[in-house]
Amino acid sequence: MNVLDISLRIEGDRVLIEGLNKLSQEFPRAVQRGMGRSAKGIHRAAYMFLTGPGAHREYKVSKKTGKKYSKKIVDTAAGGYPVPVRTGHLRRQLDWLFPGQTKSNQYGTFSAGPNEAIIYDPVPYADVIHEGKWTSKAYGPRRYLTDALEMFNRGLGIQMAIEDEIQKAKAKAGLK
Repeated sequence: MNVLDISLRIEGDRVLIEGLNKLSQEFPRAVQRGMGRSAKGIHRAAYMFLTGPGAHREYKVSKKTGKKYSKKIVDTAAGGYPVPVRTGHLRRQLDWLFPGQTKSNQYGTFSAGPNEAIIYDPVPYADVIHEGKWTSKAYGPRRYLTDALEMFNRGLGIQMAIEDEIQKAKAKAGLK
């Protein structure tokens, strides 16, 4: 079954899934559920690309006081990929929107249209890391959103998720 006309694009720090055909009018909830499943899958993959090793620590107990302490012994290269976790802020802020959903945080308000799912990272330096600009220029682009989209959609994951939801809706409605 190949019924979809999907457009995928990266826009700054967001992955946009949009442009469905007439099935989105016939089965709007099914298409939205499929797009939501796709956004969640891409988000999960992007999260993995933001989970690189950070600093390695050695844990010891003081001979004098008996207190536990840690000492940084190795600092993973700053430009590594997957992106090294320093504070976890970039990874924590990574989020996604179900079609028609709006979310607000300290960085602004993000909205997805009725047939649009969005995976985004609102942190101001997300685009710097993703595109390898400014302070990340020496390391080059680390395109965790693009790579996540490619990983999830390698086997036509987006199309299959939406088509699966449409088939479920058709079966529920008694259509073939």
